[in-house]
Amino acid sequence: MRRVALIAAAIFVFTQAMTTGQAAPQQPVPPQGQGGPAAPARQGGQGQGGQGRQGGSVQDVVGGVSTPQGGAQGQQGGGRAGQGGGRGRAAGPPPKPAPRDANGRAILWGFTPQEKGVWLPGAGITITTPIAEYKTIPFQPWAKALYDFRQTNELEPHTRCKPSGFSRQFETPYGVEFVNLPEAGRLYIFDIGGPHTFRTIYMDGRTHPTNLKPTYYGHSIGWWEGDTLVVDTVGFNETFWLDRRGLPHTDKMHTQERFTRTDQVTIKYETLVDDPGAYTEPWKGGFSLRWEAGTELFEYVCQQANYAGELMVGDYGKVDRTTDIVP
Repeated sequence: MRRVALIAAAIFVFTQAMTTGQAAPQQPVPPQGQGGPAAPARQGGQGQGGQGRQGGSVQDVVGGVSTPQGGAQGQQGGGRAGQGGGRGRAAGPPPKPAPRDANGRAILWGFTPQEKGVWLPGAGITITTPIAEYKTIPFQPWAKALYDFRQTNELEPHTRCKPSGFSRQFETPYGVEFVNLPEAGRLYIFDIGGPHTFRTIYMDGRTHPTNLKPTYYGHSIGWWEGDTLVVDTVGFNETFWLDRRGLPHTDKMHTQERFTRTDQVTIKYETLVDDPGAYTEPWKGGFSLRWEAGTELFEYVCQQANYAGELMVGDYGKVDRTTDIVP
């Protein structure tokens, strides 16, 4: 009877608080770096933020705007890209300006040899997001049919350890590193995941050879326009996808990429595709890259076996695209 009386009294107190508008006691706010309530969704998002890196030290980039990530569990950044903010700190200091070399030019690598880091795809770039808005891409009929086929038959060569040129190179979850060798007149872009390959950009003023053997990365020459690295490439083969979504191309493709470091943690990546074999006219695309400080190139072994069957063909009926993290 005593227990029943106590329960009845508790219910009465709770009912009185609800009817009088008295607020319930607030729960203690967790310290920074231990996760917190999901941040409000960005415009167009769904508020399904994930949990950030421990301590909220990693910056995430959404449309060129840098937002700090908090939380302590996992390395999922701010949740699925484009689906709202992450958990943890709701605000933080703005990013610092882009580091510059002795000549005053913004650089794409660490400011000192001791400063380590890699560039990851910015938020909004997932397996479901092409590098340009679908309705703006001027497909030829056969190219559109192939693209549509790839939406349910993901037989991407990248999942079988083949290199991927152009923008697909920057859409892996492990990132890339820029290495500049001015004395050699070359700049290298090293992949971490997938086939663990590298791309050479000739910065010595040469032009493209007349007779090129088509390759995955093609032949790239580069130059600086102010703070922007401009890379012009021809000589691609046809055995890779332009992006994770499956945009096709031919060996007639000629591309131009522009890399501009807008602040310490952001590269604005702009693309121009001219492929008269697959598209009716040139078209533009692009996205952002975000700096992950402290990470270096690490050993990554890509073995072609039967372990990626679901990544390549899903359940043999359609592709499972519920995860953003694929090779």
